[in-house]
Amino acid sequence: MNFQIHFDLPIYLFIAFATVALGLAYLMYARVENLSRGRKSFLGLLRGLVIFILFLAAANLVTSLVHFHEKKRDVFLLLDDSQSMSIKEAGIPRSQVIEEILHSDEMDTLRRYFDVVPVPFGNGVLKRVPIDSLSYNQTSTNIASALLSTSEMGMNNGVAFSILLTDGDYNEGGSPVDVARAIQYPVYTVGVGDSTTPKDIIVRQVIPAPVMYAGKKSAVKAIINSHGFEGRTAVVHLLENGREVGNKEIVLPQKGDVEVSFDYTPVKVGTHVFTVSVPPQTGEFSSKNNTASTTAYVQKGKFSVLLVAGEPASDAAFLRRNIEGSQDFEVKLLVQKSGNEFFEKDADEILGHKFDAICLYDFPNTHSLQTLSRIADRLRTTGIPYVYFAGKNFSPAALAKLPRLPIAVQGFQEGEFQVGVSSAASGSIPLSLQPLYTLISENSNFFPPIYYQKTIVVPHPGSVVLAYPVLSGNLLNYPLFVVNPAERSAAFLAYGIWRLQLMSPVSGLSQDFLKDFLKTVLRTVLTSGNQRLLSVHTDRKIYAPSENIRFSSLLVDQSGVPVSSATVDVSLIDDASLESVANFELAPRGDGGYSASTAGIGAGKYTFVAKALQDGQVVGVDSGSVVVAPLNREFLQPSMNAQLLEQIAALTGGKFMTAQEFEKGNFTLDPEMKRPVALSTSHRFEVLTSLPLLGLVILLLGIEWVTRKIWGLP
Repeated sequence: MNFQIHFDLPIYLFIAFATVALGLAYLMYARVENLSRGRKSFLGLLRGLVIFILFLAAANLVTSLVHFHEKKRDVFLLLDDSQSMSIKEAGIPRSQVIEEILHSDEMDTLRRYFDVVPVPFGNGVLKRVPIDSLSYNQTSTNIASALLSTSEMGMNNGVAFSILLTDGDYNEGGSPVDVARAIQYPVYTVGVGDSTTPKDIIVRQVIPAPVMYAGKKSAVKAIINSHGFEGRTAVVHLLENGREVGNKEIVLPQKGDVEVSFDYTPVKVGTHVFTVSVPPQTGEFSSKNNTASTTAYVQKGKFSVLLVAGEPASDAAFLRRNIEGSQDFEVKLLVQKSGNEFFEKDADEILGHKFDAICLYDFPNTHSLQTLSRIADRLRTTGIPYVYFAGKNFSPAALAKLPRLPIAVQGFQEGEFQVGVSSAASGSIPLSLQPLYTLISENSNFFPPIYYQKTIVVPHPGSVVLAYPVLSGNLLNYPLFVVNPAERSAAFLAYGIWRLQLMSPVSGLSQDFLKDFLKTVLRTVLTSGNQRLLSVHTDRKIYAPSENIRFSSLLVDQSGVPVSSATVDVSLIDDASLESVANFELAPRGDGGYSASTAGIGAGKYTFVAKALQDGQVVGVDSGSVVVAPLNREFLQPSMNAQLLEQIAALTGGKFMTAQEFEKGNFTLDPEMKRPVALSTSHRFEVLTSLPLLGLVILLLGIEWVTRKIWGLP
């Protein structure tokens, strides 16, 4: 019998309920006159069934209907759908070998005993698709993901085994061997391809310098593998954005890697595509792996900073040393000698240079005259970002002559105090200042005492207070550190900042805090006004022409709160023709996230421009670049990786075979595997909430009422 009914009540309660129900029904009809025994029994049975069902409902009986059946066991057929299947051996592509296996007599035999489920894989896993959907054009091979996905699909589902058809050369994801250790059923591996190393030249990797600056010489390296061309010379070409910028002649080894290094000086800031190629050689196995590309971002050279000190002092020396120590900045120093001149003999020449930012320490002060007007004019006419650091010779009158200062001084009390630092409340900090604020707030408790003269200041509109002084444990309501993002200026109204470094071992402050603080302050004023509320990126910098380009973005408001109700439009522009090749909208994903993907496009370098709109207003913009170029990662290892396939088979209890061995019928199975798997499905329902049983009760009561009327009973 294929069905069984299970009750969760003890059998004796079940019998007791039935007995009591029938007994009550008998008593109800026993004294009815002018009714035959047969009719009494029929009506009593109807009433008894109703009472019995009500008893079961009151006891909250749960009933299970179990269906037992058999089905063929599943066999997952993992099919390598990547570009490496286009590699030819003896003129026959590997994809043809797979097709022959799929239509072989051995595969027909397997289908007789099993439900064979094709599962192509490459970049990802395509679950349960027909075999005629194979295209052999996926740009990477992720064997680990394929094994893991089918293992999860097969849990408790009667899987007999898996067959893995691949060349074993994975280039994405984790180790297939690690996944194989946890698989609970055999994996039979069928190797497609030749395991012997062919005669070939492979550009394995292009490695640009970790940091590249425009106008400065950098190294671009390439790792080239050669097999079978011992002593032959070859020319290695370096291209930048498709234009050749260098070449070198090398002697190829018998086998192994050779490193080629190019010296290159980039000119423009931005993303650059570096390609290394070797012309195909006579007798070479494949030319698809003779080229490799990568991207690198070329930065602007070091930011130039003019440091103007009102007097020779320790703070000026520490400012210079730590700004230069960040490696992102170079510093020119001018120290005021008198109200009209600086100590440096070439001060006029220095002041004629173009700088990216200016730092002022104790300048202007009570001694500044013509020097102040020269610096103030520079700040006023250029709009250059600057940071003011107070000193011992603080002068409110002189300070008022600085343009774009984030504060206005309303009072000043002479007298030096030692104060601590407390960060401002976090709720009012805009997104562009949060990195700087976080650095201060996380370290304020470790600040050693620094010097301060009580200064009553009021922040200008648009300025943000990041810290206050703490005197003898009491928070003073006078700003200590203020930034105005719109004016790209900042003011730090305490001095003795050398203490932040020399006293750090005692206070607990990081030894590098001062350097990190100065770098962050300068970067904040340099980039203020360029705050990105919308950030859009692709998950990779280089895509193959056949790949979808995947975009994702995050949109926040000025306080950093995610915005999920906007529309994010992206335009993709070809850098060569300056024409738009795609326009699309990113779909919202919640928490300020948006994403979408485009179909594959032709090789080239592209710029994407994104714009976020909310209620018809632009609330964020961003841009970036992406490169489409032929990728050779599927051809970096042209020979079959038999060792890996043998390991997977051994760890799972399967067997490794070549494609020829599989087709010759060497695939033998334990007869037990061919037996169908016994499965069961059950449906549980509670009597109290079961609509069918409620309908049955109503039906029984209806039949009883109609029968009583027919037989003349009230």
